[in-house]
Amino acid sequence: MKFIRILFLICFCLTACGKSGGPEDSKKIFETWNSDGDRPPKTRFIPKEASLPAGAKPWGGTVSHHLLTDALINDWFTELADARKIKTFYILSPSHWGLSLYDFSLTQGSWNTEDGLVHSDKERSEKLAGLFNVPFDDEVFVYEHGVSTLIPYIKKYFPEAKVVAVAYHGEPPVNMNLAVKLYDTIKKVFSAKDEDSFLLISSDFSHKSDIEKTAEKDAKSRYFLTSLKPSAWTLAICDNRPAMYLLSKLFTAKTRCTIQRGTDAYKLSDETDSKDITSYFFTYFWEKED
Repeated sequence: MKFIRILFLICFCLTACGKSGGPEDSKKIFETWNSDGDRPPKTRFIPKEASLPAGAKPWGGTVSHHLLTDALINDWFTELADARKIKTFYILSPSHWGLSLYDFSLTQGSWNTEDGLVHSDKERSEKLAGLFNVPFDDEVFVYEHGVSTLIPYIKKYFPEAKVVAVAYHGEPPVNMNLAVKLYDTIKKVFSAKDEDSFLLISSDFSHKSDIEKTAEKDAKSRYFLTSLKPSAWTLAICDNRPAMYLLSKLFTAKTRCTIQRGTDAYKLSDETDSKDITSYFFTYFWEKED
């Protein structure tokens, strides 16, 4: 009996270590659609609304995590790579499947792509986990497409870049305590003036609505993105509401938003149910020089 109790204790300790940022965490490898051999569906071409002005250096932006928007994600990263160099992406993603054990989930793992691995910035991930006061929560990222969908594009356009992935509950109704904590913590590690880092907001907008309702929701989201009024962040109808609050707190009098594209799944594909539409805003945030 004593032997069984000792064996149970050893197993418990090993499990606990595996969830708390021990050596094995750094060996965790997550697959992506790209490494699994999936291929994006073919869709209609959606022209650009606008491009970044010459000389603009975006510090953040919103991008879809639906593979349906592959061509648009690819074009968004193309323009970003032309605008600046990035060593670390802070990816803020909804935690989609309710797998998070804590308010904020992080990892020190790596993601697999056809072109090789994309690694976590382990030092920055560890610092952020400490600031959030949470252990690493690897299992969330085995399934989290809010991160894995974007990784192959990072590898393609920023082959040496690392990531700091953060997942949390993003759907409405918004948890204000969580949103405030996200901002209070991220501002300690990221600034719009960072020359090496980028704030990548993984988010899709209006969900599960028909054509008319989707247009109404998107008009509200567009108002937030174009007005840049901090108080208007609640109008952004998306699956990553805490990140909208965070953005609103980062806006300054010099902040500008370029909406590269605003579209929806129904416009992209005939396969989309006209009563169950998701919409997308591909944006860049940058500071206007004096």
